[in-house]
Amino acid sequence: MKRTLGPFLLVLASLLGFRGDDPFPKDVFRSPLDVPLTLAGNFAEMRSNHFHAGLDLKTGNRIGLPVHVAADGWVSRIKVSPTGYGLALYVNHPGGYTTVYGHLSRFDDTVASYVKKLQYRQRSFAVDTYPPRGRFPVKQGDVIAFTGNSGSSGGPHLHFEIRDAARQEPLNVLLFGLPVKDTVPPKIFRIKIYAAKDGSFARIERRGGKNPLLVRPGAPATLVVTQVNGTYRLRDVRSIHAHGRIGFAVQTHDYHDGSNNRLGVFRIRLDADGATLFRSEIDRFSFDETRYVNAHVDYAEHERTRRWFQRSFLLPGNRLPFYRTENRGFLNVSEGERHHLTYTVEDAAGNAARLSFDVEGTAARPVKVDEASSYAAVIPRARPAVFEREGLRVSFPAYALYEDLELRYRVLPPKEGAFSKLHAVHDAFTPVHKRLTLAIRPTGLTKDLRRRALIAKVDRNGNVSSVGGSFRNGFVETRVRSLGTFFVTVDTLAPVIRPLNIREGKSMRGLPSIRLRIKDDLAGIASYVGTIDGAWTLFAFDAKTGTLSHTFDERDAPGPHTLSVIVTDRVGNVARYEAAFTR
Repeated sequence: MKRTLGPFLLVLASLLGFRGDDPFPKDVFRSPLDVPLTLAGNFAEMRSNHFHAGLDLKTGNRIGLPVHVAADGWVSRIKVSPTGYGLALYVNHPGGYTTVYGHLSRFDDTVASYVKKLQYRQRSFAVDTYPPRGRFPVKQGDVIAFTGNSGSSGGPHLHFEIRDAARQEPLNVLLFGLPVKDTVPPKIFRIKIYAAKDGSFARIERRGGKNPLLVRPGAPATLVVTQVNGTYRLRDVRSIHAHGRIGFAVQTHDYHDGSNNRLGVFRIRLDADGATLFRSEIDRFSFDETRYVNAHVDYAEHERTRRWFQRSFLLPGNRLPFYRTENRGFLNVSEGERHHLTYTVEDAAGNAARLSFDVEGTAARPVKVDEASSYAAVIPRARPAVFEREGLRVSFPAYALYEDLELRYRVLPPKEGAFSKLHAVHDAFTPVHKRLTLAIRPTGLTKDLRRRALIAKVDRNGNVSSVGGSFRNGFVETRVRSLGTFFVTVDTLAPVIRPLNIREGKSMRGLPSIRLRIKDDLAGIASYVGTIDGAWTLFAFDAKTGTLSHTFDERDAPGPHTLSVIVTDRVGNVARYEAAFTR
């Protein structure tokens, strides 16, 4: 890496700055790649429990493309993790921005040497370090790393962000004028109609003799959208009648030239009778806010169908800052009124799609209450609450939920090998913002098994996964960020270590590395330690594949050696693998 920008020039550039009055300058940042930019993901695209913070730039499924610094600056942070962004670099720029480069395969040699020394000093593959400002100055265009597939990446690509350096808030990269070709407008697929919990309702009359759809509180309706000659309209809908407070949501995605990937849209506006009822425009957010994506979307719909419907009304607990609404986005409908609504969906390049429809007011009517929908307790959104039943305690902190919850609860027979009954605490379709404390009293748990006890969750397909926990004061207790069905079990099985390219007595001459795969079926892997001849040795860990790998270097002299790998799971079970080999 060239050191062409000295400390004096960095200070001067910082004083001069390049930000000005425009928070999204178009002539500051260059592309981090030499290849044409096509997107696998874009800014604020909805992901599980978070908004996507940058662009995912395609690399043609290749690893090892050079990554260039987008503007003059200095390396401010280096992070290595088996998950998340994997190998990642952060560069600060004098105008008040930070650029982020993630899922890298390797760093530039100067940075790589610095990181490796730190890893050996800390005896940890995972490191997160903030070098002093003058340690790694960089100039626009310098090669600082190479593209990869590290961390939680689902395939080779470069994750690229531009952040507000002071707040470390990600900004919409597409507003900075990078050469991303986009002449394709977003597409609208479906809308949903909701009725507020105050006796509001809607009735959708359908074409072709189909039965009408009744929208009641807690029972929205989905309407399919079709496109004819470039115009969007509701399919099979003859009319929409409603009374009271009605909300809407839209399923929409953006597309770019040269990419079939479904991307996030920039702006959604819902107008009623020519006035804006709801508008969202996502040009920035904070990482403290990103989990509110579960209030922004219809969470239950996504859990059931994997479809992202973005609400055009605000739940009580939605604290995202990028909305402008009238009446929190709800349409007030009275008898005899007729409202004309238009959805306008835009991308960052200004391409737009529109859908219009009418809602007619009708007389109020009694809303039938489903007698079977009984609940065990009401959990308030804005106050802490504790739900207790025999053998169960769930503590909800204030603002753990986005709206008050009519909590349902059932006790089910125990599974084979369980140490408690199954406690069905509501369902997995209700989002939880803050962690809840979940405690279950075990039955038949002997004293020697207490240290191996944990709480497991059963999903709707019967799959079992650990949510952690430990035994204390007669309960197994853990913290969870979801509702569902839970029970106490134990994990007495050690992790599994499977050598991939090494065995006892093998000659490793000519091979670049040692590779093993590690796995734990329930509690999950807590730690691993690899040594060669008794000395701590750097093993990289790829969590998505469970692969441990040590690349031979100057520390591994020719001759005989002994490898030892120890893997410990989250309840203390230990596995060991040893093998003698030669170099």
